[in-house]
Amino acid sequence: MAPLSGIRVLDFSQLYPGPLCTMILADLGAEVIKVEPVGLGDPARLNPYFFRQVNRNKKSAALNLKDIRCREAVLSLSRKVDVVVEGFRPGTMSRLGADYPTLSSLNPGLVYCSISGFGQDGPYRDRPGHDINYLALAGVLGLTRDREGKPVVLGLELADITSALNAALAILAALYSRERTGKGQYVDISMLDCSVALLYNSTGSYLDGGEEPEVNVIHATPHYGIFEAADGRSLALGIVHEDWFWDELCEALGMEDAKGLGLVERIQGKEELEARVREAFKKRTALEWLEALEGKDVPVTPINSLGEALEDPQIRHRRMVVEIPCEGKTERVIGSPLKLAGTPPEFRAPAPPLGAHTREVLREAGLREDEIEVMLREGVAQEP
Repeated sequence: MAPLSGIRVLDFSQLYPGPLCTMILADLGAEVIKVEPVGLGDPARLNPYFFRQVNRNKKSAALNLKDIRCREAVLSLSRKVDVVVEGFRPGTMSRLGADYPTLSSLNPGLVYCSISGFGQDGPYRDRPGHDINYLALAGVLGLTRDREGKPVVLGLELADITSALNAALAILAALYSRERTGKGQYVDISMLDCSVALLYNSTGSYLDGGEEPEVNVIHATPHYGIFEAADGRSLALGIVHEDWFWDELCEALGMEDAKGLGLVERIQGKEELEARVREAFKKRTALEWLEALEGKDVPVTPINSLGEALEDPQIRHRRMVVEIPCEGKTERVIGSPLKLAGTPPEFRAPAPPLGAHTREVLREAGLREDEIEVMLREGVAQEP
């Protein structure tokens, strides 16, 4: 039996954090009913490749929540589910008549999770924003700079992803609490909060003494960064504080005279030592260095392209790319990092077509077939 078998989730979220959160729950066995607006549905459907990656194992019901019949159907369903997830700006679900006070009055055991940019309170609660804004405000982009000292845009949506992970964690904690108390609760996840929570390794000097770090502390070393090889390809070198890693690297690079230097000495001599490391790496191609360092205690890796990463033997061995049957063929999607030995995540079904389960969901909400037909005909509900 899957870990979350029997848990039912009503998911109003769209685009990234919420759908990724609910897909994690679905992979673990929860039944997720994705409620989408009629017409376009979740705007993520405009990018079908992305939509497929974060919406597997779900049902889709296309409903116009401005219609009283659809709202009443949601109220009926809320009595039968364990979790509600939404990702709108604060106040939106209240206007739709599906906020936490309303639904929890019908179902006191409900765990209701709201994911928003700035949280449900505070001076910024009503501001618009996207991933880059939260990372900028949190100071993450201030710590991520190019060689000229200018902030850079990250290659992925870090605030979105960490918000999804934290939301799933909080929901599981609330469900566990409900097992002991019988009571549900409200979960308020802020993307800005989740961005600030990325800074555990960067804030000590400021919080302790008011000293503002210019970069993450590991960047103050001469052996953590990106180093170019003779063929123009780059390698990622990941030595943080380990003296033995440094000594092995020095031996491989022909820098035996630098062996035995402690971390403080290496930081103090960063400029000279880093220049020597860079010069040494440019004497061979990236492949030659990887072969030369194979088996040595040096954390060095190639900087893969996306395609190289997804075909990497370690990543494939760990089933981080999986195939799901879809309309007589298979589609490849990102797998789950949750490796549970007894109850592993399941990849049961691909992302659903818009409204694929509308009729089924409305039936469960108590509507008769003739009522459902009228709603479909009027366009307040939708099937594929």
